[in-house]
Amino acid sequence: MFHLAALSLLLSFTSVSADSSREVATSYQVPQTTGNAMLQRIESTDYIANKYWEEYLLLDNISGLYANVRPSITSYHNEAQGNRLNQPVESIISDRFPLYDRDSRLNLNHLLGRADPSGEFPALRLRFVPYVEESAADDTLPVHRIGITAESWVNPAPDLQVHFRARVENHAELYSQFDGRKWKKKITGWLDNAALYFYRNGVFGSVGRSYLIWGPEQHDALLISDNSPAFDRIWLGYEHKAFRFDYVIARLDDFHQGDSTLVRYFSAHRLSFRKAGVFELGLSEVALYGGYNRPMEWRYLNPFLPYYWEQYNRGGDDNMFVGLDVAIYWPRRSRIFGELMIDDFQIDFKSEPHQVGYKLGIDALEPLGLTRLFAKVSYTRVNTTVYGQNKLQNLYLNSGEPIGYFGGNDQDRLLALLRYHVSTSCDLELEFLYNRRGEGRIELHQSGAVSKGIKFPSGIVEKSPSLQLAAELFHSQFLQGHAAFTYAHFANYQHVQGRSHNRIGLDLKVSYYLQGSFD
Repeated sequence: MFHLAALSLLLSFTSVSADSSREVATSYQVPQTTGNAMLQRIESTDYIANKYWEEYLLLDNISGLYANVRPSITSYHNEAQGNRLNQPVESIISDRFPLYDRDSRLNLNHLLGRADPSGEFPALRLRFVPYVEESAADDTLPVHRIGITAESWVNPAPDLQVHFRARVENHAELYSQFDGRKWKKKITGWLDNAALYFYRNGVFGSVGRSYLIWGPEQHDALLISDNSPAFDRIWLGYEHKAFRFDYVIARLDDFHQGDSTLVRYFSAHRLSFRKAGVFELGLSEVALYGGYNRPMEWRYLNPFLPYYWEQYNRGGDDNMFVGLDVAIYWPRRSRIFGELMIDDFQIDFKSEPHQVGYKLGIDALEPLGLTRLFAKVSYTRVNTTVYGQNKLQNLYLNSGEPIGYFGGNDQDRLLALLRYHVSTSCDLELEFLYNRRGEGRIELHQSGAVSKGIKFPSGIVEKSPSLQLAAELFHSQFLQGHAAFTYAHFANYQHVQGRSHNRIGLDLKVSYYLQGSFD
């Protein structure tokens, strides 16, 4: 049985005006250094699922989901049915997801939300998204993009799923997740998802390639985000209604130093606790290590050993991270969330300063009785030397991109967002951002211990307040439109003292999806 859902065409035009220097803006350059916060990024699932994910958490209908670990493992059911559908905001938000999210997220228990209700397997779901984009401005070179995304979910049995996603286009180098080179006629292509998943009675496992996100915000996680290219990894764990354990090992890209090849590895584990509708707490640890012809370390392959203690006891010098994230669902339909990341925790609390990043925020659905409104405020800070290390192979990078916060280090950001659901067909959004960016970069690694009293942000600080007004338009869950007007002002632009820069942007997009299922 084949269900025709949609054919997707993405049209985008961006207009930017600034000073008359006619320089190429950083948003359309292949980055020379990592942590380019202006770089365009591909979402790890899709646009709508990412955009509305935090709102969806505040509804009562996903109380069985671990929200701070993605991809999702257990299935969740849309319970906003019957009497609840006459409450407008629940109906609207729930209506955003059946096409874009529920059928395509990696839900490994009853894996396909719309698979045959009789439970017949095997099952296959397909999605094709052709798109075209034109980006132009008076201070940038024009970028003409055309491409297609093809995605499939294969369920040979109720507890197995194979997920593939391929992208082909002519300007993949604009994306931080791209890891490859141009083909003939400047075409680029890559597979960013190719993995087998297994789930049974709480035990789950996966081998292959995918993105990972550990943290309370969909895109801006500090420890593990979807900013860098997808991991080639093994992922194992166990999930219970009160706790969950995740374990990941991955092989990262090699670094080359002269004639030497430095191999690099990534190990991470996480223990989550939760009470449905009340809180979720996550404790995480990451070890990034490597070297010349260095094999994988058995102590980092053991999912139950604390990496930091193992390194400290053996006198090692690998890059260790610990993380704590929390989300408290209080008051009703509100969420207070935070994340703390410590890079190279100092057990003596005095040899070096702790290198930390943190975020704190609150979001609310219909706050103060304001119907159909979603509001969010958050502050994120990543200190000057975070993610760096005195050994080149231990930098917290994957294919040259930060594994954690998408902007890298030496910066902070204040975000305020209002989204009003006018109807099932229209959402209006107002977003304010204030960024400060110092001159620190992950690849400018220290040759020795980090000194105390390092300025934050360092050097000449670029400051950039921006304001965006956007509208999202929907028709029959298949047709989607997007329009956004953005104004940004840059002080000390590109870290040049006293240099100002203004940017005015206009984005127009239309999307219409083609997807279907076979069983």
